[in-house]
Amino acid sequence: MERNLPARPKQVVAGSWLLAAGAAVLCVPWLVGLDAVESNGARVFLVVVWGYLAWVVRVGGGWARWAIVAIWIVTVWGLVNAPTLDAALSELTFGGVAARAIALVAFCLLMHPASTRWFAAVRQLEADSRAEAPAPD
Repeated sequence: MERNLPARPKQVVAGSWLLAAGAAVLCVPWLVGLDAVESNGARVFLVVVWGYLAWVVRVGGGWARWAIVAIWIVTVWGLVNAPTLDAALSELTFGGVAARAIALVAFCLLMHPASTRWFAAVRQLEADSRAEAPAPD
């Protein structure tokens, strides 16, 4: 029995594009010298993370929403645990702040009921296909 995946809601499409834009927003200021990044490795890692999350959302990985929450928790944790608020704010870069703000908007879109239903449908379709798969010999 073959079931088709429902059409991807516009909120999911927009959320995916916003996460990809977050990766681009991290790259552009860094490449033109606007952001003075102390750790190039960390910047590359975050570009890859945002790009990967954009792809995961596009293919139906609803867990990416909680990865966004985890990134925000780590960000807030870093701000709270800084020696002073001034020190924490001085470490922020334009690209980092913009990428996280864009991710927050994407998160809101991805938590929309239409998005949640679509992610659940993808998850159910994957579970059904695993259940119908023949057992290995």
